[in-house]
Amino acid sequence: MKCPASTYRIQLSPEFTFEDLKGILDYLEQLGASTIYSAPFFKARKGSTHGYDITDPFLLNPEIGKLETFKVIGEWLRKNKMSWLQDIVPNHMAYDGSNKWLKNILELGPESPYYGYFDIDWQEEKVMAPFLGDPLDEVLQNKELTISLNKSGFSLKYYDNAYPLSARSYGAIFAEADQKDWQEKFSGQRQNWKELKTSFLKEVQENEDLKDSIAAAIRKINATEAELKKILKLQYFEPVHWKKTEEKINYRRFFTINGLICLKMEKQEVFRTYHGFIKELVDEGLINGLRIDHIDGLFDPPGYLEHLREMVGKDYYIIIEKILEWDEKLPKHWPVQGTSGYGFLAEVNQLFTQSNADELFTENYHNINPVKEEYEDLVYHQKLFILWERMGGEFNNLWQLAFQLELLTSKENNTNHKNALGAFLAAFPVYRIYPEEFPLKKKQKKIIEQAYQTALEHGQHLEAELGLLKELFLGEANKDRENMFHFLQRCQQYTGPLAAKGVEDTTFYIFNRLISHNEVGDSPENFGLSVPGFHQRMEMRLNDFPLSINATATHDTKRGEDARMRINVLSELGREWFKKVEEWKGICEDMDQEFSPDMNERYFIFQMLIGSFPFELEFGQEFVERSEAYLQKALREAKVHSSWAEPNTDYETAVFDFLKCLLREEKFLSSFLPFQKKVMAYGVLKSLGQCLIKVTAPGIPDIYQGTELWDLSYVDPDNRRPVDYELRKKYLSEISGLGLEDTREYLQNLKKRYSSGKIKMYCLFKALKERRQFPGVFEQGEYLALKLKEPLRDKVLAYVRKFQDHWYLAVVPVMVTDLFNEQLQPKEQFLDEPVLELPNEFPGNWKNLYTEEILETSEKWTVNQLFGSYPVVLLTNKY
Repeated sequence: MKCPASTYRIQLSPEFTFEDLKGILDYLEQLGASTIYSAPFFKARKGSTHGYDITDPFLLNPEIGKLETFKVIGEWLRKNKMSWLQDIVPNHMAYDGSNKWLKNILELGPESPYYGYFDIDWQEEKVMAPFLGDPLDEVLQNKELTISLNKSGFSLKYYDNAYPLSARSYGAIFAEADQKDWQEKFSGQRQNWKELKTSFLKEVQENEDLKDSIAAAIRKINATEAELKKILKLQYFEPVHWKKTEEKINYRRFFTINGLICLKMEKQEVFRTYHGFIKELVDEGLINGLRIDHIDGLFDPPGYLEHLREMVGKDYYIIIEKILEWDEKLPKHWPVQGTSGYGFLAEVNQLFTQSNADELFTENYHNINPVKEEYEDLVYHQKLFILWERMGGEFNNLWQLAFQLELLTSKENNTNHKNALGAFLAAFPVYRIYPEEFPLKKKQKKIIEQAYQTALEHGQHLEAELGLLKELFLGEANKDRENMFHFLQRCQQYTGPLAAKGVEDTTFYIFNRLISHNEVGDSPENFGLSVPGFHQRMEMRLNDFPLSINATATHDTKRGEDARMRINVLSELGREWFKKVEEWKGICEDMDQEFSPDMNERYFIFQMLIGSFPFELEFGQEFVERSEAYLQKALREAKVHSSWAEPNTDYETAVFDFLKCLLREEKFLSSFLPFQKKVMAYGVLKSLGQCLIKVTAPGIPDIYQGTELWDLSYVDPDNRRPVDYELRKKYLSEISGLGLEDTREYLQNLKKRYSSGKIKMYCLFKALKERRQFPGVFEQGEYLALKLKEPLRDKVLAYVRKFQDHWYLAVVPVMVTDLFNEQLQPKEQFLDEPVLELPNEFPGNWKNLYTEEILETSEKWTVNQLFGSYPVVLLTNKY
């Protein structure tokens, strides 16, 4: 298996192409990355900045580059012993007129070879096209919907959207144009549809009379609402207002995004066709590993993975995007190397949070925002809101499916039974389960029982109805077992989106106790992880999925990895923090500002500024604009005072004005900036620890593009801003060219000028170099937790990675405010404090890879010896 030693995530797009990537390959190799980890690069919607809206899985995106260029990159990677990990999207494609398969379906309907490829309910013989800004009648009255002819054929245009007209429409248009010959040609079977359409398009370009008559017919149809409606009746799609999907929908979409239509990947033909080009790239050695996006959306995730493993072979690196709850485990029998790293992100994030501050933060947050419900209740009600108000169409489909499968009878077709189904779905404690057969596995039964109990707590009057649903989900009702199993699997395709939209995209913007934990894979209901607890989780990781990705930032994370560490510092400064919050609350009330957001939103803004404020302690217009864009998204996701469905732009503008007023207020800045300076310094220490753990703990370290320097970004699209690689090349050249004799002075300068981010790049570079040179130690080596001496036992993490006679020892301060000062130096009272004593069987001498210093096992290593020159420690016995 070509296993990565480390990965570097690149967001390929029209703004960063293959040619741009070629320009940084030498830099990435020198940095220590072994594998390019690419965002989807198949043909997507024009201008796509993320690549998850694929329109043709058989082609590379021409806006990114040509296959020939990719092959040149592949050859370079081979020569330099590097590899390529590719993100693929089997769950969905773009619902777009440029989607090759969808276009064929809209033209040919049931005669299309792709008719059964998408998850569409064709009972009404038309798929909804929910892209109108108003109801259809209004759009027609306003003449916003028109027929047009372009190089691809006839289409229905609505502003920038264009959808191909059905083949049977051509005859009607030809009849209007009095083109009997063409009308007759298009009236037969569709086997030669492509050739027939091509011949017509060719002639219409060459024959002026034909072109004029067709143009006249189009004008006549567009001029008359009745004529246009006749054409609409002939389509295999139905244009509707985009909000209609909140109550009705006849295709499965990705989450609540109308513009992403899901595939029936459980069908062998769909799997084989979709993966055809991917397999070619795999067989050619251009792609050396796969990352599977949104595995939870598939009807049968384990079955999909079995087919995928069969396609690529047993010795091939596969990871999946999977969000696990805190105590949830990935099924060990799945044929994958692990996940894309959200679980690791959560564990490290919790490690750097002071768990003893839980009660203090909870009490103060309740005073700031006197909530009427606990976090779990908030999650439940937000999921219910999403189900009824945003996914009402999907919910109705599940409800109707229960009757179609004869699992419910006409007497159960009532409000109580439907409410019970909604309650059960909202109560699922995990994204989903993966049933393979009845009877379900013990853990799966336990999850269904948990969902039942939670739903029952919120609806005692639904006990009988919930009991019936529990029997259906467990396969224990007196109904057809195949139908019960199908219903369970179908429901599981929606519990994941329900959790994502109800929790990550709603609750995470409402519950603001400590927003560093309002993060993908993490949960704000958890507050800190002890050092022994972290060791235990790393030992499990090594045992279960040692090649899983270690991520700390992704394209999906809610804020930058270093912004999170800053906010985590607040957990160590709790009392001082809440005094500041109270002080700033008073300043806000005294500001010359008519409007002020509610206190929960102000508290969110305070934390936002702590995480994102520039290191220079100065800000410009760009920072303000980025912050406003982020706040707009936060307000709309929270759905309290504004939303995407019903934007309250007046409220949003008032919040932006409040932010600008706050950042101009001298009283606020004179209080905020000194505190921010302190938090920044301690955040640096936590960030360096996060870097070192990511590279040396069990798993494969991933660096998200640009985060080798400080990452204070907001949620997407802010985290996809262009990366200044020229600056990074300059810094890396300086670091890699450092002489031994200059190390001590250089490290002192790094600490004094930490705002540049060089101190972080130095940390990563030194660790990645070892990881790349000796991958076996980290892929196969033991993980040995080390016990530290009091009073540092709960403040410092230390562990060994050992393979045969090769050892590495990492020491990382996790609670930093007691131990260090704001100059990143250990406090004087701790300098001579012993940190740890190593057993005699450990190697005799060690080299500190950051400082070049030599330590002997026989010594008692003190705080000053370990952290005096550099805040984190990586030792090796081989030097």
